[in-house]
Amino acid sequence: MQITADQRRELEKTARTGQPAYVRRKALVLVNWADGRSVHEMARIFRVSRQSIYAWRNGYGREGVKGLWVHRGRGRKAKADLEELASYVRQSPRRYGLRRTRWTLATLAETVPSLKGFSPFGVQKALARAGFHYKRGQPRLHSPDPLYEEKKGLWTRR
Repeated sequence: MQITADQRRELEKTARTGQPAYVRRKALVLVNWADGRSVHEMARIFRVSRQSIYAWRNGYGREGVKGLWVHRGRGRKAKADLEELASYVRQSPRRYGLRRTRWTLATLAETVPSLKGFSPFGVQKALARAGFHYKRGQPRLHSPDPLYEEKKGLWTRR
């Protein structure tokens, strides 16, 4: 692969400081290719396919460093309907026949149609994509001691 001096400087800078890390890796592969290493050798060293290296070269040739980035819309499409999830989260679980006042990850997976079959972690990721933050409810500690509030005040004051 042949590149100009300006392209070499650009790729070397990207290989050192580019963000995210996968862009640095791609730039490093292209610099090594320009230095005379074979595609087969680089594929083995960097543990990627030769087709990937050729695709990176083509992307760089078309768009420069921007061609090394992963473009939006790539990859598997999300199965969760985020608007549907938001409409459920903003309402009480009792509205859907559940005998509880707060949502759990498990009850969301059982109730929201687009989340059927999701693991609790999958539901948590869908909530994050929808802009919600899951917080587990904390048990409230209470003592039958009539002086509990007064005693508690001693150790909660700052």
